[in-house]
Amino acid sequence: MKAGRQKPRFAYLQDAGRKAEGRKVSPAPDGRRNGDTSERLEPVYVRKETVRAVWREIKKDGGESVSELVEDLLLMWLRDRA
Repeated sequence: MKAGRQKPRFAYLQDAGRKAEGRKVSPAPDGRRNGDTSERLEPVYVRKETVRAVWREIKKDGGESVSELVEDLLLMWLRDRA
């Protein structure tokens, strides 16, 4: 230890102690976690090139999001079939 120092060099690490453990979040009764939407989501696979082309057009037009567009198209398709 150098003259004038009272504590060892890394004493602050010993004083800090352990980090407190975070709380575990239990899932809601319907299986959701905090922050999840109330609606069940389903993964859909679409070619990356298609999604990027659609995203570019939507961005250029300043319209809605791709998710909203997909939902609107699927709802229109369902109504046409009914």
